[in-house]
Amino acid sequence: MFNSRMYWRIWIITGIIIFISITLIKGLELNFILFTSAISAAGISLLLEALLFKQLIWKRFPNIFYPWLCSIPFIGGRWEGTVQSDYIFPDTGEKGGPIPATMDIKHEFDKITVILETGKSYSSSYVSDIWIDEADRKYLCYTYYNDADENRDQNPNHDGTAKLRLSKDKNEELILEGHYFTGRKTSGKMIFKRKDKNNSKV
Repeated sequence: MFNSRMYWRIWIITGIIIFISITLIKGLELNFILFTSAISAAGISLLLEALLFKQLIWKRFPNIFYPWLCSIPFIGGRWEGTVQSDYIFPDTGEKGGPIPATMDIKHEFDKITVILETGKSYSSSYVSDIWIDEADRKYLCYTYYNDADENRDQNPNHDGTAKLRLSKDKNEELILEGHYFTGRKTSGKMIFKRKDKNNSKV
């Protein structure tokens, strides 16, 4: 999801700069003060990384880190689309039509959380990541738990996995499109367009 080598190189260099600054201020003597300065530099770097960068800079300006640090553009927000299942209804012997759905994505710097809702059920991811294939195509892949609001005899709770390709439509707007399969031996297609770019609070 992000270039970890580049990311930690930045923070190591930041820590070294802070250490040198503290050392120059306090003096160059090799003593206990120098040791505590090194610990202080490391602590300040970690504090900057955890609070300033992840909690403030990333949340306000996530797009400035793509593509030099992050492997994908910011995808947080609310997405709307449809889910088309291959489930055969026993009473009709036919598949149902596309089901309208909303997908809320919380895109943090090092974590993505996905919640999907339809009129009949909702699901939450518990494992998610970005996969990039050899052709540099980018996919949001996640495993989720689904809970039905009604008709649990026909739509029991289940686990599933989705693999959605991140691409752009003719208007250069991001879309997520792909397939999913479930532990109850069903599968289907999903397609979503983003309607709100504000990072979801899922």
